[in-house]
Amino acid sequence: MNPLIKIAGTAASLGGVALSNKILSATWTKITGNEPPANNPDDDERWRDIILWSLITGLVGTIIKVSITRAQHKIEAKAGSGSQAEV
Repeated sequence: MNPLIKIAGTAASLGGVALSNKILSATWTKITGNEPPANNPDDDERWRDIILWSLITGLVGTIIKVSITRAQHKIEAKAGSGSQAEV
């Protein structure tokens, strides 16, 4: 795989996940009135909220990463097919 495409994909993946976490955090706060559960939960946080937050952020992050990886492979396939001479 082209190193530039790989670097761009990694940057897009990291940026997309970071942006989605900001959006999800703001949405969580607006809906629940509380901040999202922390990485090191305190005793006041309910397990239900911790599990729900983990599922939501994990699902969205995985969807973003898979989508970007698929887009990378499509770009690489197009670049590879256009640069090869027909035999």
